[in-house]
Amino acid sequence: MTESSAFLDAIAELDLTFTTDRRAARKAFPAALALATPQEREFLDRLADTFTLYPFASAMKRLEAQYAAEPDNQHRLVALVPDTDPALFIRDRADRLAEMQARGARNKTSVEDEYSATHAGLPTAELPRTPMRQWRNPPARTYLAPSRDTEKSRGTAEQIKYRIAHRAKRRPIEVEPEVVTRYVAENLYTDTVDAELADARAAETRARERGLLAAPQSGSWTPRFPGDKPPVDSEEARTLWNHLYVGYVAEQHQQALALAGKQAVSDDRALAKAATRTTLHGYSDRRTAIPFQGNGLDYDHEAMNPVRGWRCVSCFIERADTDQHITHTHTGGLRSDDGLCDVCRADDRPGLPPLPAGFTARDLARTYTRFFAHKYPQAARGLLAEVRGRAPQWLIAVIDEFLATAALPGATPEPDPQPPLAPAQRQPRRRGPVLGAGQRTGRCDACTRITAVNTDNLCTPCLVWIGLDTPATPRRAA
Repeated sequence: MTESSAFLDAIAELDLTFTTDRRAARKAFPAALALATPQEREFLDRLADTFTLYPFASAMKRLEAQYAAEPDNQHRLVALVPDTDPALFIRDRADRLAEMQARGARNKTSVEDEYSATHAGLPTAELPRTPMRQWRNPPARTYLAPSRDTEKSRGTAEQIKYRIAHRAKRRPIEVEPEVVTRYVAENLYTDTVDAELADARAAETRARERGLLAAPQSGSWTPRFPGDKPPVDSEEARTLWNHLYVGYVAEQHQQALALAGKQAVSDDRALAKAATRTTLHGYSDRRTAIPFQGNGLDYDHEAMNPVRGWRCVSCFIERADTDQHITHTHTGGLRSDDGLCDVCRADDRPGLPPLPAGFTARDLARTYTRFFAHKYPQAARGLLAEVRGRAPQWLIAVIDEFLATAALPGATPEPDPQPPLAPAQRQPRRRGPVLGAGQRTGRCDACTRITAVNTDNLCTPCLVWIGLDTPATPRRAA
């Protein structure tokens, strides 16, 4: 028996002892840890760092991807990874530790060195500036070395931070006026036209009710130029403007995030942010409103969490985390996963056969595939396809290898060979509109459109509107 197997066997025995006597398991843990080799201690340190830096679900995916091609570490993962969240991840501490690790990797130092460097900057910044000529010929020290007693007399922590901040400035900076800061934070992109128009309409209505204003008269519309269209309704025009303005503010929000170097957000979040900023709620989405007492949210779908691991091989319900481990202690002894939930196990329903000692996760996966093929031959492909959709890469390879060699009904037929494609036909070249005599393509000086213009840089409709060209009246035969 090697030292590595002795340590893993000791951990397995502690797992059994922990289910019955937790106090005895805690007392026996130092003796089991003494059996660990330097490689296993390094693996435990990396395991603790991973659960400290990332949430439980993300840490599990990273560990599976990191040790997918290392069989020794796969055995260690099976024996040492907890079934539930160890609660080591704290966001503030994880962000600070990740920053220290990134600095250490960039500067080729350790996390402890970077942590010390961030805390040793205060006494160094408080030292007086040294002239350039004294860099290579420093004078003898004529003052005491910085200590806690000498630093107490130099002021409080707030005074020290104030002096450091002002000493680091090389040139004065322009402070933004308070009125500008308050306007940008509170009133920028805020649309108050709707509220003002509502107040004006209410005041006008009160004035008409008191007889101070006459009733409005409907006037006729006269076209201003050829092709002029009647104006749209005021409410429709205001709704369209509000929708366009919300989209414009959403684009400004996306541009501000890009200039700040931050990650871009989705269009829906940007539109929601713009609607809140402009106070124009309801104009960011032009889709049909939700019907009365209706809701577009699928509560059944939103309330369901994604399924993890293998389902129960008898009732196909999702199993608990303790049942997802490849080794079980439900019967009082150590055996391989039986593939059952606690209810089916209590009813003595048939499950997976026990595997011999030394089996791996791939051996257990092949046992699942063979059990489905033998017990449910008609539905085996559907069951394995459902597991494959949420499986890691190594399990996908095992399932694909089994489906490629197993003779199961429901296989996808081979596609018919496609006939050769016919050669592409050259499309005839489209020609633009034929210009008249004395005309060229350019920008009209009157309507500023790019169209056919005459020698005086005016298009024909503008010439007719201005009165420089009178079209001939068509004559009809009697």
